[in-house]
Amino acid sequence: MKSSLKIDFQEGDLTTLHPHDLMIYLRGISIGKVLFEGLTRIDSSGKPALAGAKSVDVSPDGLRYQFQLRENHWSDGTPVTAQQFELSFKEALDPKSPAPRPDLLYMIRHSVEVKKGEKALSELGVRAPNDHTLIIELSRPSPHFLELLAQPVCAPLQNPRDRNMKHFNGPFMIDSWERNARLSLKPNPHFWNKDKVGLPRIDIMMVQEPETAMALYEQKQLDWIGVPLCPLSTEQIDHLKAKNEIISRPIERVFWVFLNTKHKALSIPAIRKALSLAISRETISNSVFIGSNPLDKPLPLSLLPLQSHGLLKEDLEEAKHQLALGLKELGITKEELPPLMIAYSQQANRKQLAEYLQEAWSSTLGIKIRLEPQEWNVLRTNLGNGRFEISGAFEASFYHDPLEIMERMAHLNSSNFPQWTFPLYQQKIGEASHALDMDHRMHLLSEAEDILIEQMPFIPITCDRFLFAHHPKLQGYTFDSVGAIDFSYASMK
Repeated sequence: MKSSLKIDFQEGDLTTLHPHDLMIYLRGISIGKVLFEGLTRIDSSGKPALAGAKSVDVSPDGLRYQFQLRENHWSDGTPVTAQQFELSFKEALDPKSPAPRPDLLYMIRHSVEVKKGEKALSELGVRAPNDHTLIIELSRPSPHFLELLAQPVCAPLQNPRDRNMKHFNGPFMIDSWERNARLSLKPNPHFWNKDKVGLPRIDIMMVQEPETAMALYEQKQLDWIGVPLCPLSTEQIDHLKAKNEIISRPIERVFWVFLNTKHKALSIPAIRKALSLAISRETISNSVFIGSNPLDKPLPLSLLPLQSHGLLKEDLEEAKHQLALGLKELGITKEELPPLMIAYSQQANRKQLAEYLQEAWSSTLGIKIRLEPQEWNVLRTNLGNGRFEISGAFEASFYHDPLEIMERMAHLNSSNFPQWTFPLYQQKIGEASHALDMDHRMHLLSEAEDILIEQMPFIPITCDRFLFAHHPKLQGYTFDSVGAIDFSYASMK
């Protein structure tokens, strides 16, 4: 008899299961992968493989993709059509749409103009000439476009504006949902590849207390403990290491401490630099985000071309100097500087990080720092709306291209948490997005990155490493580049 999978969403329930809404949470992207079938899916080697599409023809210039859909059905038995994919893309890019990450699709022809309301939706470079053919035209080549298509934002939709999803076209569907307590999934009997689905159920708890989650795991009432679903505390990591149960996986995402540049004090680059120079990334890596790679060391080029940079190293005297410059620019003394507020979530180790930053900035710079705990869903909303002073989160690229993550700072949008703009940076990113020569493209991105580091709208901290443990019989799960996990073809043999 097949065993079900029991997991925990430590960050709490999801507001909706609409695939567009899922894009701002790792747990949301993970659940989106089992509920929806896009044109592609990330395979066990980390590469995009055809899924909802059975074939694709790409033009020589890389600007036109023509997909032929395979026969697949929604969980209500109705067929999945190319027009439903077209509707989904157009919904995400509609100026009236609440979709949180339309910028991910900005390589599609006329997408930016459509989102701004400067062109009609009918001019978007997506069309379905018949039920089984979907044509997508790009405004610029995107070598990793097939990888992006595996994300829930590119899933088809029956009713684009309906947030109360009832039917799904992926390997699983909803069996029951007790809000803020439990979500149970069962296999979709109409899924095209249903014979390869190895789990009879996926039961998701909403236990937010790390100690309770660990107890459930040790009582074999949970099959997965650790990121990306249920982050571990330092003590829990040590405990699992002692039992030789911990699994370590490098992941290309970084922790950024965001600085709201609309705040009077944080609008000054010198003060932002002072905050960066006053912290030790080595200390954070060793005592808070265990096993991570400090960002004062070289990183994989596919995430960001960050290399060792003076402003990413601890330099207490230079930090004091930069603070003095910033205070002079503001025309105030250190004593007149209002306390700065760090908002942090209930996730594992976030409180420890906030307390470290408070101590480092208070002792080195002599400035007042206050701490404010927030539930993660609330904090994430506040980040997108700019209702914070200082806060942090992990950020990752949805496909292996540094442009994707750097573009977020090129425009004022809900993904540009610091609400920072800089014309020269925007110019470099714009040129890089249309550069056909890859060497020239990387040169432009490197120049743009120098601007980012010099202006410091956020403080890069550390490159992540996933630490987790799971039931010894669990196999067949996959990760994508952003760190979301896909249990679609997992099993508990």
